[in-house]
Amino acid sequence: MIRPLLHFLTDPGPTARAAPPLKWGVAALLLLGRWWLAWPFITAGWHRLFTWDSQAFLFTDIHPVPLLPAAVAAPLTTGAEIALGLSLLLGLGGRVGAAGLAVMAAVLFLVIGRTPQGMESGIAIAEEQIPWIMAGTALFLSGPGSMSLDAALRGFWRRRFPAIPQTMR
Repeated sequence: MIRPLLHFLTDPGPTARAAPPLKWGVAALLLLGRWWLAWPFITAGWHRLFTWDSQAFLFTDIHPVPLLPAAVAAPLTTGAEIALGLSLLLGLGGRVGAAGLAVMAAVLFLVIGRTPQGMESGIAIAEEQIPWIMAGTALFLSGPGSMSLDAALRGFWRRRFPAIPQTMR
C-alpha cells in the first residue's frame, strides 16, 4: 500500500517513458508550468519571511484562516508556500508540491476569500486562483516530467539497482 503510493508521488509521469521528441517537448511544457505555478507562492513566502512583523496583522485583519489563530496560520502558510513551491520547482516530489499548491489556491479562493475580510480586501481573485488550481491539478495528474529531480533520481536508482527478477521476489 505504501510503496505504490510513494511510487506514484515520485513518478515523473507517463511522458518520461515516451519517444524522445514527445518526451522532451512535454517535459519543457511541464517545466514551464511548474515554474509558473511555483513562482508566485515562493515569492509570497519569501516576502512574508522578510516582513514577519506584519504577519499578525495580515493573518488577523486581511485574510484570516478560519479556525486557525494567526500565530499558527502565518508560519504554517509561509512554510508551505516555500516548501511546496520549491518541491514543485525542482520536481522533487513534484506531485506533492503541485497538489499542495492547488489545495492552497483552492482554500484561498473558496474559504479565505469568502470571509468578510477576504471579500473586503479582494484576496480571492478568480482569474488568479482558478488557473492555479487547474495547473496544480494537471501537474499532479501528469507528474513533473523528465526535466525534474524525480526523473533524475528514478534513472539513478534504476541504474544502481536493476529490477529484481520476478522469480526472486
